[in-house]
Amino acid sequence: MDIITFSRKFCDNDSCYQYLVENKWKGGYQCRYCGCKESHKGRTWYYRRCKCCGYDESVTANTVFHGIKMPILKAFHLIFRLTAKTKGMSTVELGNEVDVQQKTTWLFKRKMQSVMKEDGKDKLKGNVDVDEMLIGGYSPGNKGRSLETKSAVLISVEKLEDGQTGNVNFTLLENFEAPTMKYAVKDSIDPQAHIRSDKHPSYESIKKEFEHFETVPSAKGSNFEELHEQIMLFKNWLRGIHHKCSKKHLHAYLDEYKYRFNKRNMRQWLFNDMVGRLMQHEPRPYPVLKAI
Repeated sequence: MDIITFSRKFCDNDSCYQYLVENKWKGGYQCRYCGCKESHKGRTWYYRRCKCCGYDESVTANTVFHGIKMPILKAFHLIFRLTAKTKGMSTVELGNEVDVQQKTTWLFKRKMQSVMKEDGKDKLKGNVDVDEMLIGGYSPGNKGRSLETKSAVLISVEKLEDGQTGNVNFTLLENFEAPTMKYAVKDSIDPQAHIRSDKHPSYESIKKEFEHFETVPSAKGSNFEELHEQIMLFKNWLRGIHHKCSKKHLHAYLDEYKYRFNKRNMRQWLFNDMVGRLMQHEPRPYPVLKAI
């Protein structure tokens, strides 16, 4: 949808609730307490009241939309802008567009980021290049790969047969030691994939545990052009759009970038996909987000 079509389709709160009703109960109603499949109108038209136990359920109950601090129409506009724009938007800009406080916008966007994370079943396949990177600004007095103020990330990139880049994956690391990186590689890459990396000592140590693992000289990055391009794109995206993020929320921005890049060819469906994800997950208040 373009912005004009979106504004016509979702012109008020009722049109947004109608879309959620069609999404939540498209397969039929079933009470979450007694399992009854018959209902009638609840306190308002977008509620369903169970005929057996009388449980009155809102369309936003038991979803991420539950308890949001803004009208549902503004939440839909936030979702549309975040999914329609190729690079996304900062929460300051989003808040200004829909007249919502930045903190409220940040919290809702953080909830969206929490459902962007894939379930881990779609591991990278084929030819995959891996490398490690540091995220964080300049640290005076800390030379080399100090993790005192920076975060370690393992990046994996699929290389397609036509020379194009496939999917990407990011995994936060506690350190660059071999045991840590071994499990990060196993969690993100299919066992039958052909893996390439540079000659970092950790890769040299763990490559014998994988069936197809090759280490080649980096040659100042010339042997891993697609991979280093993704590192550059992510860092530029983080600086250019969001300017900065704390270490404790870095995983959320890694998930957002991965979600955007891996679904770059289905952008016209991202709004529907995101609303569906928000409806399928349990509520995400801030304490739950902190635990995640």
